[in-house]
Amino acid sequence: MEVSSQQGLPSSVIVTPFFQINICMKDEYTSAFHDIVKEASETTGFQLPLEIESYVVMLLADKIDKPNFLPITTFAQELLQIQNRRLKGKELGDTALFLSGVFPEYCEDKVSLNYFVEIGSTSYTLCSKHLHSDLFEALSGNFNFIREFINVSVRKPNPLLHIG
Repeated sequence: MEVSSQQGLPSSVIVTPFFQINICMKDEYTSAFHDIVKEASETTGFQLPLEIESYVVMLLADKIDKPNFLPITTFAQELLQIQNRRLKGKELGDTALFLSGVFPEYCEDKVSLNYFVEIGSTSYTLCSKHLHSDLFEALSGNFNFIREFINVSVRKPNPLLHIG
């Protein structure tokens, strides 16, 4: 059996980029973030579409134990370099969404929250041209709402918090 370089799979198995998204997640993180997102939905009264909700859960579970998730260069430099690298746009969008959703204070201290929203949204738009277009167009078009939803999700639930 010939083995390809695709995660040690036989060469007859073709793995598309969409299925490579976040494949090394830990089940316990996924379960915990699923519960957190569901609780935020109940607290806020906002229900994310299932595909977006699943993506947010996978994003949080994937990034939570990676201390070195920031780009090596600036976000703007990374954005300029993603034109020819499909997964690079996804990764930059994910990093901007994670950072601005979980650590908005950090974003404000560095440049501005809007900077990260624009970088992330644009990254997902570029990514949508190559990967699962409906998903990444939705992430791009609703970036700020999803960012706020993530922020509410990871903070201690407070029924007085409103997204908008």
